[in-house]
Amino acid sequence: MRAALLVVSACLLFASTASAAPTRAQLEARATELKQQLAGQGYTVTITGPFVVVGDESATKVRSRVNFVDWVVKLIEKDFFDKQPDKLLTIWLFRNITTYKAGAKKFFDEEPTTPYGYYSSEDSALVMNIGPGAGTLSHELVHPYIEANFPDAPSWFNEGLASLYEQPRERDGHMWGTTNWRLPGLTSMIRRKTLPSLKDLLTTSRDGFYEADYDSYAYARFLCQYLQDHGKLREFYKAFVASPDHTGVTALEKILGQSLDEFQPVFNKWALSLRR
Repeated sequence: MRAALLVVSACLLFASTASAAPTRAQLEARATELKQQLAGQGYTVTITGPFVVVGDESATKVRSRVNFVDWVVKLIEKDFFDKQPDKLLTIWLFRNITTYKAGAKKFFDEEPTTPYGYYSSEDSALVMNIGPGAGTLSHELVHPYIEANFPDAPSWFNEGLASLYEQPRERDGHMWGTTNWRLPGLTSMIRRKTLPSLKDLLTTSRDGFYEADYDSYAYARFLCQYLQDHGKLREFYKAFVASPDHTGVTALEKILGQSLDEFQPVFNKWALSLRR
């Protein structure tokens, strides 16, 4: 059974239409409820953008995390997303692995499968171990935006775009994903000649992506980085959303101006040239 903390009245969760972002009044009501329920337990509760944020660090540190959320949200909305998430979402920031696991169990009756954090659409929550840094937070922030703006997005793009922003920077007023720790997962597959084709990646099912016997996250992430580095990511996203082909094959070939078979060696050579 879910903890009582999660039992929120329907009028608070969905007083507006299903497609509308939560109102300021709804966010404030949720924040007030959480402040009352968490009183005396060492949590700071605040609101930023379309989210309620709960943190078990000092108020000063939580404020710095909120500033990071504001920055990520501003840039991803600018580049990609017209709509804010249409759920009343709470971001839970736990200061270390111990409080993260305890909080996930206490508030969601969950045993996390990752030590870093996750987004639960069912629980309307982003649950983070913020101790190792904010990379997982910027990753997970992408998911509710994809859910609201591109609900038919395949897993490769949902996770690829999110993974692109695990080590984000700002360049010329835009979000920029820098080459990160996932690179060896991709280059080792290329060198061992075990990398599936791009068409296989793009046409895989949800289960096929998450249960792949290769590093599907790294592959999808660096495909997004290739598009970013060549000034084509935002153009691809717009074409992808508008396309009836929700694998991404049609949109990608259109943006690249060549078939995936022709592009494969170009991508492989580019990936092998990268350095962290």
